[in-house]
Amino acid sequence: MMAAKNTFQFQGFKEVEQLLDALPKRLGEKTLQSILRKNARPLIQRGRELVPRNKGTVAKSLGTIAGRGAGRGTSVYVGPRRSKAFNGYAAHLIEFGTAPRVRKDGRATGSMPAQPFWRPAFEQTKDQVIAGIRLDIKAVLDGNFKDLNFD
Repeated sequence: MMAAKNTFQFQGFKEVEQLLDALPKRLGEKTLQSILRKNARPLIQRGRELVPRNKGTVAKSLGTIAGRGAGRGTSVYVGPRRSKAFNGYAAHLIEFGTAPRVRKDGRATGSMPAQPFWRPAFEQTKDQVIAGIRLDIKAVLDGNFKDLNFD
């Protein structure tokens, strides 16, 4: 008994290869970071609106930071920035509050109740942010791949 000979022909490989080769050039790291930063604006704005009024330095510190480190791909961090220019060092204390604290000399320094602003801002804007990212990536892909020639 002779085994049946299976043959197949893959058509369109050249086109798929051309499309995949163009992806890194057309949708590169800078383009993706730009899209992520742009669509983070509603979250940042809402976070600034929800920060308690007497915490102005934390509100000003809310923004984006480009992701760093090998293997992380393209990323943008959104939240309080901590550097000489920004003073977001206390943001987590405001968001989550503190437990009662006691110094080494036994003197109580009190506690601070949680005043959440970042999590509510995220919950209120996440759908808008995700939809914006999807639309912008689609627009880049649609606009940039129209000129590819699949002949």
